[in-house]
Amino acid sequence: MTSAPAPDMELPPESAGVRAVLAQLQVALHTLVAALLVLTLVSAHRDAAGEPNLPAVAAAIGLAVVYVAGTVWERRRHSGRAARLGWLTAVLALWAALVVQVPEAAYLVFPLFFLALFLLGSWAGAAAVAGLAAVAVIALGLHNGFTPAGVVGPVVGALVALGLAAGVRALYSESQARREVIAELVAARSELASREREVGRETERARLAGEIHDTVAQGLASIGMLLHAAERADPGHPAIEPIRLAREVAGENLTETRRLIEALRPAPLEGVSLGGALHRVAGRVRAEHPRVEVSVTGELPAEPPPELAAVSVRVAQEALANAVKHGAPSRIGMTIAESADHIALTVTDDGRGFDPEAPRAAASFGLDGMARRVADLGGTLAVDSEVGRGTTVRAVLPLPMEKTR
Repeated sequence: MTSAPAPDMELPPESAGVRAVLAQLQVALHTLVAALLVLTLVSAHRDAAGEPNLPAVAAAIGLAVVYVAGTVWERRRHSGRAARLGWLTAVLALWAALVVQVPEAAYLVFPLFFLALFLLGSWAGAAAVAGLAAVAVIALGLHNGFTPAGVVGPVVGALVALGLAAGVRALYSESQARREVIAELVAARSELASREREVGRETERARLAGEIHDTVAQGLASIGMLLHAAERADPGHPAIEPIRLAREVAGENLTETRRLIEALRPAPLEGVSLGGALHRVAGRVRAEHPRVEVSVTGELPAEPPPELAAVSVRVAQEALANAVKHGAPSRIGMTIAESADHIALTVTDDGRGFDPEAPRAAASFGLDGMARRVADLGGTLAVDSEVGRGTTVRAVLPLPMEKTR
């Protein structure tokens, strides 16, 4: 049953390096057991009178059969902890019976050290190793008299076994740590890919909304104004009815175009103002994270252009998501304000913060995405953070010239 490590050292399939080390250790262990059993059988074959020591031979053969049977069974069935402990108990009992009769059997204690460590775990295995070493020292002393070699040999072997077992556990711990890092990197890559797709979709939607607003919607509005001016200039003109009809058609198409632009805006903006959308975003965060207090303050005297409102909502969503995921805050505050030529959105949390100058991986993608959105509209994004003192994200978006007049 030495083909598997102890229960507290069960390894995941991904730990190929650790499994390779254990496989090599098992081969060495089996070889050592076989060699020492052969030595014991040769020593037990004849006693001092020249006759075979049949009880010792029987114990050695029994030990070999139990050892091989347990190893083969483990490879095929992968037995549980109780079966492994029962097998280890049988092996140790046969060894005890053998070492009483043949002093050379005491050397079998060296592979038994590893069996005990692998099958019993750290503390129980260490205690078993100490007990086995004591039995080996006593057995050698009773057979051949107590000598320095008879005492130092088993003790040094026990220390070597403990050191090797500690090395294997350290290797396993490092493998586990690397496995967790790889899992985190895979998750981060998946998240980055998902955000990249989302950013791409939202960027394209915002671009389409802006293009439609600047071309089709503006053109239809101009056509309507021109037709209305022509209608007022000569109400009695014979073509007044077609002009009126054209103006109505242009107005209907302008209405539909504006609906299309609204459909391209972020979902929280559907049917509400920018302030209402920010309240929706805050409410969603409160619902998903009840322990986080989220507040929204500030009002705008007039609704900003759709593209500014859309970017403001996206910045708010990303800043809140980053704060909750990476900062573990208890309070988050959002403030929206408008000045003569710009609107400003500020998101402040009391989380753990971070060093803005330090290298960042997955977390920086959200900040880069916000900065890119804001920069596309000619604005600026500032991030003020310090480890242990929270984070403040401030987006300043310029208002169009016609809005500031």
